[in-house]
Amino acid sequence: MREAFKVFDVDGDGFISASELQEVLKKLGLPEAGSLATVREMICNVDRNSDGRVDFGEFKSMMQGITVWGP
Repeated sequence: MREAFKVFDVDGDGFISASELQEVLKKLGLPEAGSLATVREMICNVDRNSDGRVDFGEFKSMMQGITVWGP
């Protein structure tokens, strides 16, 4: 889980900012990267302490809440 977080924490400061998330989404070719407002909304949906960024605990909680559908 920590390695996945590091992919998004581009500058290694321990937080995922909207600009970092946007950068990774662009690299992945995802259309959500085109709008900073959309990316900020994505951050807000995970940012439990309202500091405008995602820390590892918030990232981990989000990832644990994802349901993966398999074959």
